[in-house]
Amino acid sequence: MLGISLIFKVFGLFLTVTGQAPNDGEILMPTNEPFHMLKGEYQLDVNDMSNYRPTWASVWKITQNDLNNEIFYISTWPPKYCHGIYICPLKKQDYHDTNNFKTVEPEMCEKEYIKFYPHINKLNVKVAGGAEEEKFWMKNRLEFSIDNQYKGKLHVLESKPESHEQFMNATPKFIDFDFKDKEFLILTNSRMCQVNKIGSQFYPFFRKGIQKSSDQFPMWLNHGAKDNVATDYLPPVKSTSRGKKIDLLEYLKEQTWSNKKLGNLVKACEPVVGWRASGRKKPVNSQFKKVSVSSYAVNLQSAQFSNGTVRRFTLNVEKCHWFRIWMTEKGEMTGYNTDMKLSETVDFFLNEGFYISPESDEAHPLPGVNELTKFTFTAALNDNVDLVDMTYGEMQGSPIYHDQFKLSAIGKTAFNLHIIKAPGCEISLDSRPAVWTDFAAARISNALHYGTCKFSFFQ
Repeated sequence: MLGISLIFKVFGLFLTVTGQAPNDGEILMPTNEPFHMLKGEYQLDVNDMSNYRPTWASVWKITQNDLNNEIFYISTWPPKYCHGIYICPLKKQDYHDTNNFKTVEPEMCEKEYIKFYPHINKLNVKVAGGAEEEKFWMKNRLEFSIDNQYKGKLHVLESKPESHEQFMNATPKFIDFDFKDKEFLILTNSRMCQVNKIGSQFYPFFRKGIQKSSDQFPMWLNHGAKDNVATDYLPPVKSTSRGKKIDLLEYLKEQTWSNKKLGNLVKACEPVVGWRASGRKKPVNSQFKKVSVSSYAVNLQSAQFSNGTVRRFTLNVEKCHWFRIWMTEKGEMTGYNTDMKLSETVDFFLNEGFYISPESDEAHPLPGVNELTKFTFTAALNDNVDLVDMTYGEMQGSPIYHDQFKLSAIGKTAFNLHIIKAPGCEISLDSRPAVWTDFAAARISNALHYGTCKFSFFQ
């Protein structure tokens, strides 16, 4: 029998030391009871957010980019599911296909740690050789300064601000860490909690074992392949039996849609990368105070595609209060009042901090408006696919947040994409397949072809 000594219990999850690697380092997760224990040695492989999620447990390395930027971030999202994050700086290990990650030292995560409780803005921090301290942090991502000697500083607040004024006037303090020859083991309380050391790849604990029994786990989009892959990550459920019934932009039906001249000005937009919202020059656009629309006819190109092909587009967003994406197989703006179905729309209210998926009237949270400058929508190449992966937010050239919803038009061979924008809102469409390239990866191709953009407006 294997000798087992307890290292720690956190959020109902145990990590233990054992004398050998169970299942040759592959974790075989129980499907008939809650998962509650990690033990022994584990076979890890490198992944990124495009083809997997960290879920309960993952290892993250400190990269040269972190040292060059002198700062890195560990983000948690969404607030509904991320109630407890345990960050454990461990001595670096050499693990690869033939060498497992080992939990070899009792109490390895009790010597030094950061426990983050985002929903109550609390931190419990312990530095090697010191005692645990209680601190606070008001953002959903932790901030670390770091120098080229791997001396790190965790940004904290000494007390919890009780008002917006106190928050704005709060001065961060710093807790010193030595991250030389260390990496981070990060545990979460839920497989639906997405932890992200922004701009980094990671080593998830469960992926290898799950692929051995893929029919027992949820299927999720793999951007680099035609088929979905099994994962322990479970996207938050958005669909309801009632569906989406409430139109928060109902007032548009009381306005008049037009694609004609506005005074002496003829508006036009361009279908290529780099154009600003609807192709208007910024001085003119800044004076455009009406709801505007950019419409595209989108087609699946006739070609033989490799595994590295997806359906994708990106929206670059500036100065936007709200915008609506209407993705429809046949609907035209000329028939907006009668043809538009709420189940074909995704509505974003950036200032208010939420969006409404096509599947229900539930509001899903968005982070601070300053982070919402880029949204990328991706679907697999399969026929009639309806699962859309949404990546949004940007920092240091890398995506921060991920979410999913279902919208049937994305899987058709042809559909219309209408981007309806609040007055003064600037949105440009980028159809390049690889928008974020923060690490070396195989080139991804985009199967979608976008026709000439047509401009219109409501008045």
